[in-house]
Amino acid sequence: MADRVIRCAIYTRKSTEDGLEQEFNSLDAQYEACAAYAVSQRHEGWKIVAERYDDGGFSGGNMERPGLKRLLADVASGKVDVILLYKIDRLTRSLSDFARIVDVLDQAGASFVSITQSFNTTTSMGRLTLNMLLSFAQFEREVTGERIRDKIGASKRKGMWMGGPVPLGYIVSDRKLIVEPREADKVRHIMRRYLVLGSVRSLVEELNADGYRTKVQNRTSGPHKGGCPYRRGTIYHMLANRIYRGDIVHKGEAYPGEHEPIVSEELWDEVQRALAGRSQGGSTRQAARWPSLLINLLRDGEGRLMAPSHSTRKVISDDGATQRRRYRYYQTRPDAEGGIAWRVTASDIEPLVRDRLATFLEDQSALIAMINDRGPEVINGILSSALGMAAKFRSQATGECRETIEHIVRRIDLAEDSIAICINDAGLRVQLGLAEIQSEADDQEELVLHCPVVKVRRGHALRLVLPPSMPAVPPRRRDEKLVRLVAEAHAARKLVMENPGRAMASIAEDHGRCRTRLAKLVGLSCLAPDIVTAIVEGRQPAKLTATILTGTDLPLCWREQRVALGF
Repeated sequence: MADRVIRCAIYTRKSTEDGLEQEFNSLDAQYEACAAYAVSQRHEGWKIVAERYDDGGFSGGNMERPGLKRLLADVASGKVDVILLYKIDRLTRSLSDFARIVDVLDQAGASFVSITQSFNTTTSMGRLTLNMLLSFAQFEREVTGERIRDKIGASKRKGMWMGGPVPLGYIVSDRKLIVEPREADKVRHIMRRYLVLGSVRSLVEELNADGYRTKVQNRTSGPHKGGCPYRRGTIYHMLANRIYRGDIVHKGEAYPGEHEPIVSEELWDEVQRALAGRSQGGSTRQAARWPSLLINLLRDGEGRLMAPSHSTRKVISDDGATQRRRYRYYQTRPDAEGGIAWRVTASDIEPLVRDRLATFLEDQSALIAMINDRGPEVINGILSSALGMAAKFRSQATGECRETIEHIVRRIDLAEDSIAICINDAGLRVQLGLAEIQSEADDQEELVLHCPVVKVRRGHALRLVLPPSMPAVPPRRRDEKLVRLVAEAHAARKLVMENPGRAMASIAEDHGRCRTRLAKLVGLSCLAPDIVTAIVEGRQPAKLTATILTGTDLPLCWREQRVALGF
């Protein structure tokens, strides 16, 4: 009996998930064969480690395998001396990856054994044999991939559905798409509502508010997917998916499919025209026509006209991607005479002007003073019009705001400590429906709205900051996606609590939910109360989004939650 103990780790792999749900599957068969071989080598001191390293449903063409990563980490840390394999291609089918694995083994002084292929890698002939085996394994993988891709292409050209996520509106029977009437009605409803609303964003908000959820994709192994709120990308894909017209698409080419269409040719053509119009700027062109609200209205402290300008800078997003961001300004026109040119950022001054105009239009006493003695019906109509205009300024409708500002504002002057907004009395009356009412104060001074600010110079630019008497930082807008996520988490918790003693997978299946997402939501329902309150009031950290919250491994300790989420 050998004195030295050789720790053996058994690695198993299967390329597909087929059959993994069985009580005794391919991975178990590989493990038992390797374990039997290790038992036969007990006289050499071989001992199997307790942990299993299984990769079910992972290709051997790359190293993105959780079991392999854990195995190599244990080898590097000195926990494993020998790797046992059923065949060498279970470890890898790539020569380059094999070289990387051998480097890890050499550095740790470890080795591997293929129980069905006998060769000695300590000799040059053994290494040549191994490289030949790996070359044939890689060649087999590449040829198999080419053959499968050719078969899929030929089948799609014949109109056959070749698998993948089942589109909403269909079920699969005998590997063919069959129309499911209730889901088909949902598809037609979504397309018709898009034509009415004209906006995917508005359509997503309406569908989610009405309780619509994405199709649940039931899989034989692993968690189910779907049953989640709609997103814009999902809707765009659905609106342009030619499967609903009865076609099968392969590499950009559409072929008549074997399945029945769901939408009529007329409805399909209308939706595609609407999508094409938006992509070419049809619905956004009006908003893009006036990207700056205060064109030809804004003047600096010396009375010189200011013109819009912009600069572009590279910024790095949270995920490390480089993007180009556009920053808009208003600056004194270059051809203007006088002293130093003024420049203010559009993101500072535009919200201040909009907010001041909205506040004025919401002041009923000031508006009633303009109306003189009129009946209640006239007063109510004018106040209603004013509130409608104020709502435009409170919204983000840039084009509509610009048109209204052009009618009711004569000029905007920047002063040392305030912004002076000179109101066009005649234009305001027309917008309020007072054109036929003659003002008794035509000889009065011009109506001027003042907005106090503090100027802070940053290089050549002037930043406008709210004075200390007002909030130093405008209140954050509540992130509705975050709020909906928290609400969905508590609804998921209630669902689980109403079904005590039942497994999460069973509850998800009965209610058409994704098992993985349901479990994640139940975990999110354990957020600290003060964190939930901050999210509802819009006081969460700026970097905290619904995506980040969903992807965070949330600790149970409330104090640790605050640290993890940036509170």
